[in-house]
Amino acid sequence: MARANAWVVLASGALLSAAAPAQEGYPLDGTWRGSFGPDAGERTPVVIIMKWDGERINGMINPGPRSIDFTLAELDPGSWTVRIEAQPAEAEGIVIEGTLQEIGSYNRFIDGVWRQGGTESSFRLTRE
Repeated sequence: MARANAWVVLASGALLSAAAPAQEGYPLDGTWRGSFGPDAGERTPVVIIMKWDGERINGMINPGPRSIDFTLAELDPGSWTVRIEAQPAEAEGIVIEGTLQEIGSYNRFIDGVWRQGGTESSFRLTRE
């Protein structure tokens, strides 16, 4: 009987550990998709890739031949605020400021303000 109980405990433990979510890495790592714009009817799609290298957040906006590398990216873990700066080759600089939401979720998102060339837009990015 004791041997059967031990197997039940071991099997239950294995099932529970398999069902527990895996530990995530740095909260901004990954591909983020979303849009920015002045209102719901006028949105520009955007893809952002971020990677923590152990010292700083590296990343780019719209990966591809015309991608824009970050010049600065910061995360304040006390308030979960994010700030990203980037300088396109032929346009005004971009400043993105937002707050990381649903941090414990795999599909966490960032809501905030996207500024470029004197224009201020709302944005939302969701991690894939």
